[in-house]
Amino acid sequence: MMQRPMHVGLTGGIGSGKSTLGQMLQSCGAALIDADAIARSVTLAGGAAIADIRAAFGQDAIDATGAMDRARMRTRAFT
Repeated sequence: MMQRPMHVGLTGGIGSGKSTLGQMLQSCGAALIDADAIARSVTLAGGAAIADIRAAFGQDAIDATGAMDRARMRTRAFT
C-alpha cells in the first residue's frame, strides 16, 4: 500500500523554534516551503505584489527603494 505524504504546518511566535525545526525536518529529507520568504520576495522592489500594494494602499505603502514599506504597513495594520 502506498503511503500518502504527510503535510505539516509550523506556526508560532518569534523565537519559538520554527526555523530550527524546519531545518531539522529538512535534514531528514522533508521539503520546506517558507511562506515568510515568499512574502518577502514578492514585496521587495520589483516584486510581484508591489503594484497591487500600491493600488490598494497608495504610494505611501512603498518605500524609497520601491519595496513595500514594512514599518509603515506594520503601523497601519496594528493601529
